[in-house]
Amino acid sequence: MISIQTNVNSLVAQQNLSVTSAFQSKTIQQLTSGYRINSSGDDAAGLAVANKYRNSVAELTQGVANGNDGVASLQIMDSGMTNIGQMLDRLKTLAMQSSSDGFSGGVTGRATLNAEFQTDIKEIDRQAQSIGLNSGGTFAKSLSIYLGAGSGSTSAANAVVTVDLSKSTVDTQSLGLKGVQAVNTNTYDLGGASTTSVRAILNDAGNGASGGNPVGTTGFSFFGAGFSNADGATTNLGVTINVNLNGVGDTKSLVDAVNAAIQVQSQQPTGQASAFKAANVQASVVTDASGNQKLAFSSATSAFEAKANDKTSNALTGNFAADGTSAASGAQLGTTITGGTNATAGTTDFRAAAVTLTVNGGGASGPKSIVLNQNYATMGAIVIDMNAQFDAAFGAGNIVASGVAASKFTFASAVTVGAITVSGSGNTASLITLGLQSVAGTTSGTSATTGATYSTTVSAGSFEMASASSGSTSVSNLKWGGTLTANQSIAIHAADSTGAAHALTVDLTASETTVDQAVGLINDKLQKSNDSTLQQITAVAVTDAGVTKINFVSTLSNFSIALGTTASSKGITDASGNQGNTTQALQVGSGGSSDISTVTGAQAAVKAISAAVSALGSAQAAIGRGQNQLNYAVNLAQSQITNFTAAESQIRDTNVAQQAANLSKAQTLSQASIAAMAQANSAPQAVLSLLRG
Repeated sequence: MISIQTNVNSLVAQQNLSVTSAFQSKTIQQLTSGYRINSSGDDAAGLAVANKYRNSVAELTQGVANGNDGVASLQIMDSGMTNIGQMLDRLKTLAMQSSSDGFSGGVTGRATLNAEFQTDIKEIDRQAQSIGLNSGGTFAKSLSIYLGAGSGSTSAANAVVTVDLSKSTVDTQSLGLKGVQAVNTNTYDLGGASTTSVRAILNDAGNGASGGNPVGTTGFSFFGAGFSNADGATTNLGVTINVNLNGVGDTKSLVDAVNAAIQVQSQQPTGQASAFKAANVQASVVTDASGNQKLAFSSATSAFEAKANDKTSNALTGNFAADGTSAASGAQLGTTITGGTNATAGTTDFRAAAVTLTVNGGGASGPKSIVLNQNYATMGAIVIDMNAQFDAAFGAGNIVASGVAASKFTFASAVTVGAITVSGSGNTASLITLGLQSVAGTTSGTSATTGATYSTTVSAGSFEMASASSGSTSVSNLKWGGTLTANQSIAIHAADSTGAAHALTVDLTASETTVDQAVGLINDKLQKSNDSTLQQITAVAVTDAGVTKINFVSTLSNFSIALGTTASSKGITDASGNQGNTTQALQVGSGGSSDISTVTGAQAAVKAISAAVSALGSAQAAIGRGQNQLNYAVNLAQSQITNFTAAESQIRDTNVAQQAANLSKAQTLSQASIAAMAQANSAPQAVLSLLRG
């Protein structure tokens, strides 16, 4: 049918021209953009896959940059370690030179060698800090380098490469050349020409057998992380060594004998001995700024307390008798108390003014009291009554009272562990009579003056309860307020090298009646916490001006102790006698380092440096492993970038050759469509020919 109203051929031509034009436009878009998919409508599924590949490429590209940064940092550390290794070579040379008995430089020459030795040790610490591998340093931890997971894993953990440098520190403490050190600050000298030389101390008859040690031996006890309590018990006993003094006559033989005893104890089949072995406590003789030689105990890894167990070990660690009988006599054990001069030595009647004597120590679990309330004809009669009551309260002979010259009373304990204190309360005049209070005194309950105590020394350079003022730090021991009347919570908080928080709360009860019992319970809970950070903290019972107090020590720098409150401030209080406060641990002293000012010290330094070289090698191995690990990870990431990019290209990029052909096709079809449309549009003109006839 021929129609004027509807030109079907024209409509068909228009439709095909529109399709051809759209096809041509899409082809031109693909050719000019380079992409086959320019909008989600082009290929929604393909675009989703391509975007995933593109995102993985972006992730891995930055991951490669992260990995290269990590490798660069490890290379800097590696170079620094090489330099530290060269300094260890120099330290070994100096130590070898000083360790020879044939060294011609004498004392002055060794002092010169030691000055350079100490300077180099400080330089190692400075360089270790510079490369971030000092204890607590920037890189002294487990480093997480984000490389990217790729498309083969959905786990975020798989995207991270971990390089563990937490045990790769190279400061002198980590290398075993410097650490915490227990040494008496008293002025004394074990050197051969001194009146307190090793030989003079051992030849002094006043030292002899004491503290349960037979003649020819002496004893020391050590308290630290894992070796404060007896295995499986909440008993604060520490590790005790018995030193055989046969053949000992100078500082070198003394150190050898003490270290031999430490070695024997370290090999015992107990968990306590294993912890003691891990702490690697070593004896040495160090020279102070005045040239005095002293016995010291050191550990590179563990804070600890050292205690002398008898008069001989007291003398060897610098605690001497105060009576002046002999310069080399060790201090008496902390068991004797001498009162002041009595106002009257004759008949004394306490019936009208009774006096209560309270004694701490003597092997009792807590303070015990006796009452004087009779008419005593003589000083001796008072002594007889006191001893009868002491025997009943403490056991026969554990606390003994006696009358001495100048009308003084003394109180002594046969129990050789810890000091005793005696205080009186009641009538002031009666206390003056007993010499337990001065005439000028106005407060009852004044304690008698204690005798010398065991030498207890917490390792300097450790972190403990302390106070800081005017740029200096001093020990601030906690106090024991007595048996608890209500439970007390001791909260221990610490942070590890990554800053993660660790906490433990220990509840003290009325069962802990003494300092040792409280300390023992706390250490038991710390070790059983199975927290490697908290297990580095140790509670210690220390002798402070004749009074047993409490402290917490560790090589861990960031920890604190919060004291709960109890009725009447019983239990543990801070140094000011308060509860409810938190005390932050501070570093006390600078510790000690290897010393080559003596032959003994130099020979010990040679061994320590050899161990340091091995430790440095282990740290270098960790750095090398880290570099290789990161390089392998970077290589994989680069390979994945290439493959993911190729995969994205296959999906999204345009096929230029194909689209060029399509463009030619579209152009031809477009021209044909236009020509056909022109022909279709002219068809209605033929109707006019029909109308003319």
